[in-house]
Amino acid sequence: MEEGRLEARDVMWVLSITLIGGAFCHYMVQRWRSTRGRPTNWPVLGMLPAMLINLDHIHDWVASLLISNSGTFLFQGPWFSDMRYLYTADPRNIEHALRTNFDDYPKGKGFSDIFLDLLGQGIFNTDGELWRIHRKVTSLQLNSRLCREFSDSAIFSMVENKLLPLLDCFCKEGLRFDLQDILLRLTFDTICLVGFGEEVGCLSPELPVSAFAKAFETTLECTMFRFFLPLRWWQTLRRLRLGKERDMPEAMRVVDRFFEELVASRRRVQNDDEHCERKYDLMSCLLMNGGEMYMDDKLLRDSALNLLLAGRDTSAQALCWFFWLVAQHPSVESKIVEETRRIVGGAMGNGKSSLTRRELKQMHYLHAALTESLRLYPSVPFDFKNVRKDDILPDGTRMKKNDRFVYAIHAMGRMESIWGKDSLCFRPERWLNSCDGTFTDTHVPAFHYVVFNGGPRTCLGKDMAYVLMKAVASSILFHFSVRLVPGHIVTPRLSITLYMKDGLAVTLARRNLQLNP
Repeated sequence: MEEGRLEARDVMWVLSITLIGGAFCHYMVQRWRSTRGRPTNWPVLGMLPAMLINLDHIHDWVASLLISNSGTFLFQGPWFSDMRYLYTADPRNIEHALRTNFDDYPKGKGFSDIFLDLLGQGIFNTDGELWRIHRKVTSLQLNSRLCREFSDSAIFSMVENKLLPLLDCFCKEGLRFDLQDILLRLTFDTICLVGFGEEVGCLSPELPVSAFAKAFETTLECTMFRFFLPLRWWQTLRRLRLGKERDMPEAMRVVDRFFEELVASRRRVQNDDEHCERKYDLMSCLLMNGGEMYMDDKLLRDSALNLLLAGRDTSAQALCWFFWLVAQHPSVESKIVEETRRIVGGAMGNGKSSLTRRELKQMHYLHAALTESLRLYPSVPFDFKNVRKDDILPDGTRMKKNDRFVYAIHAMGRMESIWGKDSLCFRPERWLNSCDGTFTDTHVPAFHYVVFNGGPRTCLGKDMAYVLMKAVASSILFHFSVRLVPGHIVTPRLSITLYMKDGLAVTLARRNLQLNP
């Protein structure tokens, strides 16, 4: 009798477990169906495991999530963390944050804490009155005639006297080389000359190893990694010097030492009455016209570093992705070469030996191709804002105070809702006037294309960036055909800006320089 009751109890236990297990499985299936296209929101850890698993291809992963979720999804990190990120590629939401409600979407403390080591109190890492002063002073200097003429002269000289002779050597010897490395050296030398009046010689024929450049890239990678971890987690890793934080202190020492010497050098020149009037690099202009704020060495260092980040990395990476795309689209390359030959031929017919800003302005197809390349591969793939107070976005998403607002610029270029069925196609013609073939962006709403940011924080260096990119692209493609090395895989690297993880391996072939009249 006792044994029979025991068996019945066992049967009831098995049935109970089966029913509970079945109910749990049913719940999980329903939950999976309701959240397909989104990361699993695990107990305690939230969605963080999915992000860390996909970190090596984070840009494409975020893009796929946004495409699957109508352009917006909420990422929730571990419980009791500060990780509530609203990712969006919806132009309505982006305009709301960047322009309509600008003051309610500052960079915020969460952003500034992550980037403080690197960017300090420079223009990219500040809000409020300090940011306004930075922007006003920098804008005045960049738009001054003397500063613009100095920058144009430096750019054209660097391309003609440094870049082309070096590439000619590679071509003659049939060498395979990393174009990303060469372009980073070029933009580093150029921005140091334009921004600080210093010739650093990274593009010299010996291609010297730059401890600064390597350290700078280490700081960019580590800083970006912090964004994907809760505040206390990366701060703990920093204290213990683990993971990517292990190399950060030494890298920052190298970076800081470089800028300390740079600031000291500029101050010495500035105090020399005989030479100060002849210096029109940006730092000299800031020292002469920036007021008392730029008497602080630390603030001047921060301004210089922010300028270097804006001028070196973004332009070099934009050009890398441009050459990679053009090499895969021979028809685009042919049109750029034909346009360049026609304009260069006309300039030489008028007695000019080198390009000027005037000739570059006539290169409408090249301008369109660069703009299209940046649409697909923006130099800054993500940008971040803090939410100052509870809000409702135009698409109906509710934002809570201290949430992070992340607009995914890389993903925007892949949204059919913005660019149509051919959103993944490299098609410069989308930027050309169908009547006369001139470049136009008037048909594209402002916040569909935020490669150069938007609203009050629109990039101040956009004009200079296009001058540099067009000068480099037209000069290289005029003289050489850029050929990709077969089998070399190109993927983005985790960083603040869109580096190619393993560079861009290419060879060059010289063109027949027959000019079109």
